[in-house]
Amino acid sequence: MARVHLKEDTPFLRTPDMYQIENDAPITEYSEKSLDLIADARNSGIPDGANAFCSVGREKRGTVQMQLFAVIDPETETFGAVGFRSHGCLAAIACAAAISQMLPGMTIDEALEIDQKTVSDAVDGVPNGRAYTLLFAVEAIKALVGDFFLRVKGYNLAQLNERVTCQNMCVDCLLTENCSLRDERVDQEMREVGEI
Repeated sequence: MARVHLKEDTPFLRTPDMYQIENDAPITEYSEKSLDLIADARNSGIPDGANAFCSVGREKRGTVQMQLFAVIDPETETFGAVGFRSHGCLAAIACAAAISQMLPGMTIDEALEIDQKTVSDAVDGVPNGRAYTLLFAVEAIKALVGDFFLRVKGYNLAQLNERVTCQNMCVDCLLTENCSLRDERVDQEMREVGEI
């Protein structure tokens, strides 16, 4: 992984799957656990046979994006390999890397139980001003599962809403400006009412 130092103590990352584009908190504000996840990046990229994809993030005040890719067994609804791409701050990269290591072996229902505290524990906390990356990680899991239900299982909107709840225009939804599952929900709703 190429590191170019822009500030005295904050590395700047540029790899195909991880791209630090935000001015970041000093490296000293990141836990060793987070830095190890970023440096390891063992699950970066798209795993072979991926059948589920998501993208969540925001663009205002700097782009932050998490993309997750997973192989999910349609029969057991269990995660196999999970990969990621992440752009933004080091916290976003660490959270995406942590999620990619947590999900394999979990069922969909277990994955949907993951909350912000679970992600925070997995990265040993994030710097002040980066808590939104924990939210994005949780929303990315929901979006990944929703994509699987829509594309692989062929769920309609009612079936999707039973398994992956979404409160329209809730705070989490508004904070996650870009969400592939929200876009899919809108497209599905339009198809169901015959608009597209």
